[in-house]
Amino acid sequence: MELSFLRAMYEIPGPWASVYIDSTDHTEATAAALKLRWRAARETLLDEGIDEPTLLALEGALAQYRRPRHRHGLAVFAAQGRVHYAEAMPEPLCTDSAEMAPLPHVTPLLASREVERPPAGAAAPDASGVADTLAAFEQRQVEALLLDPVALAKSRVWIGDAPGDLSSSEERLRQLGANQAHPVRAEDALVRAAVLNDAELIIVNSTEVGLDEGVGAVLRNTSPTT
Repeated sequence: MELSFLRAMYEIPGPWASVYIDSTDHTEATAAALKLRWRAARETLLDEGIDEPTLLALEGALAQYRRPRHRHGLAVFAAQGRVHYAEAMPEPLCTDSAEMAPLPHVTPLLASREVERPPAGAAAPDASGVADTLAAFEQRQVEALLLDPVALAKSRVWIGDAPGDLSSSEERLRQLGANQAHPVRAEDALVRAAVLNDAELIIVNSTEVGLDEGVGAVLRNTSPTT
């Protein structure tokens, strides 16, 4: 999966509001249910410290969005008082979600896209596990990021204020020269790294391709030519 459409978002500082909502409202009953779902999402965002301009931007985007007349989901990402990306999903997530974080939570949207997943053994990783994958990104060697969002869901890494500030530990991040350190979802930080390194994303099942911790990488061929 090509990820350049996300690049502009990573040029904008957080915090980011990421909202996934079942936005079906083509009947009176579903329209009423949508209002309740948005109310719950709104309360979550307020509890997590969303600023008023960004909240108003989200509300405006939801009100103006032209929804198809069938069941579907909507992913919306906002920061600095603006909605920067929104996309309809073919199916809503099993559970609506809303959160504030240093990075946009894009992996549920990416996983929902029609992606040709590789058969077993077709995308054998050169690097496997969070630490090895981060090291590969540090060396700018990653051709494709292999990601199992389910297996990686609970993993956290550290990022700094600069786009290249990324490490598995706060101590290592500060050794690399970062003045600030923020814990974030590993999946979101790794997708950002893939975007900034012009790497592709492949959504996989960890057991099919032999990934540790739900993540790995196919590396660029850096062998000298003769």
